[in-house]
Amino acid sequence: MNGRRGIQQAEIGGLGHLLMLANSPECRHIIQSIIDHLPCGVTLFDQNLEMIACNGLFRRLLEFPDELFDGSLPSMKSLALFNARRGEYGPGDPDELAGQVVQRAMAMKPHQFERVRPDGTILEISGQPLPSGGFITLYTDITGRRFAEETLRDKEGLLRLIFDNSSVAIFTIDSSGRIGIANQRMVEMFLLPLEKLIGIEYVDLVDPAEQEIARKNVAEHLACEQLNINLERHYWCSNGTAFWGQLTARHMPAYKDGRAGLVCVVADITERKIAEHQLAERSSELESLNQELTSAVAALAASNAELLAARQELEHLAQHDNLTGIWNRRRIEEAAQQEMLRKARYGHPVSMLFIDLDHFKRVNDAHGHAVGDDVLKAFCDIAIKCMRSTDMLGRWGGEEFVILMPNSGLMIASLLAERIRKATWAYEFPAAGHVTASFGVAEYREDETWETWLCRSDAALYAAKEGGRNRVITDACGADEADEAELLDLAFLRLVWRSTYESGHASLDTQHRNLFEHANNLLTAVIGERPTDEVAPQIEALVADLLDHFRDEEAVLRSIGYSGADEHAQTHQGLIGRAGELVENFTSGELALGDLFNFLAYDVVAKHMLSEDRKFFGQIQAVRDTAG
Repeated sequence: MNGRRGIQQAEIGGLGHLLMLANSPECRHIIQSIIDHLPCGVTLFDQNLEMIACNGLFRRLLEFPDELFDGSLPSMKSLALFNARRGEYGPGDPDELAGQVVQRAMAMKPHQFERVRPDGTILEISGQPLPSGGFITLYTDITGRRFAEETLRDKEGLLRLIFDNSSVAIFTIDSSGRIGIANQRMVEMFLLPLEKLIGIEYVDLVDPAEQEIARKNVAEHLACEQLNINLERHYWCSNGTAFWGQLTARHMPAYKDGRAGLVCVVADITERKIAEHQLAERSSELESLNQELTSAVAALAASNAELLAARQELEHLAQHDNLTGIWNRRRIEEAAQQEMLRKARYGHPVSMLFIDLDHFKRVNDAHGHAVGDDVLKAFCDIAIKCMRSTDMLGRWGGEEFVILMPNSGLMIASLLAERIRKATWAYEFPAAGHVTASFGVAEYREDETWETWLCRSDAALYAAKEGGRNRVITDACGADEADEAELLDLAFLRLVWRSTYESGHASLDTQHRNLFEHANNLLTAVIGERPTDEVAPQIEALVADLLDHFRDEEAVLRSIGYSGADEHAQTHQGLIGRAGELVENFTSGELALGDLFNFLAYDVVAKHMLSEDRKFFGQIQAVRDTAG
């Protein structure tokens, strides 16, 4: 505040020197130019209270109409009378109110006050007489500042209310190990008045048998700046009673003496400790009875529900990661083995995403492991929101994750990987900021082992890391898989037609391109999660074009004498039959759009067109060359 007033005084002083030159039109122009660029409303009056200059901000802040300034600048009296008549100075006779304003101005004394305008705007008004006679007044809109100050006071009051009415003891420990502030619950818990609590050593509240180790711990925590402290302590009250407390503390920045301290919370856990002790004793008794009284098993049937709940909890812990709650490494391996069996028995594709958070060590080093843990949990939330209900997410270790995708080939798996990658990149992680992830994608191949499949996805992840991170790399070693992998342009999320897909037959190639466009439209619907009634016509058109294409392709194959024409036609029939079943399931709500897209784009476009169709490309081109 003092700094801002100093600036205002400097502005007033500078304008005071210029006012001596106000008789010159050129100098008036200079004065006007100066005050027009000031961040507050400004008026200059001579010793007769006639206005010499004002800026546009003054007129806007006071909402003066342009008519008052037509022809010549208004005098102090005319402005005051105008304000009084419109209620600017409150209730009363306008002439009398305006006269009071003019009398105060004629006194030409330094003054500063606030005025609340009828519309609620708060103006800070600062007047200063000038050495050459007359005075200058500055008008500043401080409505926002006053609102912010009031809001801050309300928040401080609310925080104090929460602090004093908390169900746990809250206090601070300064750099010397003494209590700085404390709330009412601490008074009640330790049975000491607040004035006696403030300033005593924290360790004086601890069981004497634990005071030395408590003093050592406090010193260590203050010295090493350990962010979080969580431990149990035995505390003594002033009346000689004792209780168990759960101490949670966090390192606090330097204050007062320039040295850091701790902000602490103590919750009374005496009842819990008693219950734990009783439970331990009871468990010991039950174990003894179980060994000695095997004949009494029937009498213990009532405890089966408790035992079952404990077993379920153990099974959950055995299958889930403690930090993130998702599947652990063991469970993801079991699920992968099941999907490999389904692939062998039914031919259903399954793909794996191997994910690694980029430069995660930097997060832990820069912000601590607590922030790192929060990043891992937030990433799991991001991935789950992007996944289908049938996809399976597991933590492989550290910052590495694995996603299994049943009924999914390379393209649909790459699509999910890119969706998670973009969502992760766009997310602002609390404290850590932006974090990126790299992805390796691999589809399971028949007869390969789990270790081989995992190794291929890991190699793809390594390639993504080596390629600059924050990217998706698919594992595609075979020629057919390489073509399938490059079908999907992840930068723009669409299937890309390439010249290598051309058969040499103009009509068939046109139909193939048309099928690509159908698939891209369907891909857009998958990404946009469009409703069924909007997507159904696209699917109907795609299947109709598939029927026409298969019919025309079979006629071309027979016309060139292709030896595998009949077998190819049977493949067509199988694809059309499967498509009909999936479309029916999708329409009835039993199948997700993504699964239908996976079959039409992956099985029909990638698997069939890029593998089966290429078998006759050479013969078509040979017939074309002979005819030419």
